[in-house]
Amino acid sequence: MKAEDRILSLLEIAKERGVLQSEIVRKLNLSKSTVSEILSALEERKAVVRTEVSPKSYRVWLTKYYPQPIEGVLRIGILKASEYARVVSAGSKVDAIFRVYRNGIEATKDLVQGSIDLVASPLITQIFFGVLMKNIKIIRAVAMNGSGVAYSNGRDFGCSEFSTMERILRKFMKAKGISQRIRFFSSPEEMIAEFPNLYGVAIWEPYLSMLEPAEYFDSVIGDFVCCSLAVNEEFLQVNNDLFEKFLAEYERSKPEDGVEYLSELIGFSKDLIARSLSSYEFEVSFEELKKDIDELRFGGIEEILCFY
Repeated sequence: MKAEDRILSLLEIAKERGVLQSEIVRKLNLSKSTVSEILSALEERKAVVRTEVSPKSYRVWLTKYYPQPIEGVLRIGILKASEYARVVSAGSKVDAIFRVYRNGIEATKDLVQGSIDLVASPLITQIFFGVLMKNIKIIRAVAMNGSGVAYSNGRDFGCSEFSTMERILRKFMKAKGISQRIRFFSSPEEMIAEFPNLYGVAIWEPYLSMLEPAEYFDSVIGDFVCCSLAVNEEFLQVNNDLFEKFLAEYERSKPEDGVEYLSELIGFSKDLIARSLSSYEFEVSFEELKKDIDELRFGGIEEILCFY
């Protein structure tokens, strides 16, 4: 393996921790001059970020893991879902760096911590992180609907925790008079692996199209916002022009424009992604987004108030 590949591999393992430049020299048994030359070339390509932590001592990160905004760089986090086709299409036009996450909690946590600049993740997750940390802004609804229940023959529902899926599943169960317990999974792949042993799974596209028999949530409880776009406020201070450029591309984009690139990112076939797009409503007004937010803030609060 070439020295550059070995350095990149070491930085990938370190992720948000980064690695001291002196550690790279020691751990990979490379000369100081070789490491310095390679890092300089990687910096020029914006593949790494190097920061002085003390006189003549530097810490190095892969650009996608650097825990602060980087001038001229947009890093976007997404989950494995078809609804992000427009996000991917717009991001590709501004040379964004994409990171694919297992669940919305991990993705949104990285947004508030600054190692991701823009995230497409569940609205409910963004609201709670935003209220708690007060350093992100929700800027758009990505889509409505696009999820439901696939049934099996076991017990309990499978679901992702602290997510739109959990919120909508509970409404769905109440509407249908279902009382199964909910088991939480950290990724859709783990949920699907357990699928034969579950009563059903609450899951989004394109996973839902892979599982039968299935029932869409919106056919039972009506339309709902599934995911939204949120941006880190510090990124806006550093890269407002880049952000505006991304938004302009987003407004011009169509879901079908991003199918091929999304297929490469999340590992589903282009045909499956393209078919599953019809399950979503992509033109979501601010009023629809606000209605969902108002329901989360106030809807049904009287039902849970009980002073003893």
